[in-house]
Amino acid sequence: MLNERKDHLLAQKVEVALVFQQMLGTAEAHAYLTSNGFSEEAIDRVLYHPEARRSHASSEQTAFDQQAA
Repeated sequence: MLNERKDHLLAQKVEVALVFQQMLGTAEAHAYLTSNGFSEEAIDRVLYHPEARRSHASSEQTAFDQQAA
């Protein structure tokens, strides 16, 4: 369960970074992710290669389905 929470928090940080990128620019988003301990490889994937991002929606749906059961 701890891993699920960590993954959820990381996904939220990615979402915040994407908002920062849209509103403040890529440099601010990069700084935010760096300050939150993301690797350069992950930052590159998140900010420069959106097609390579991991999908969080499917894991949210799975968690919702498990709670409803």
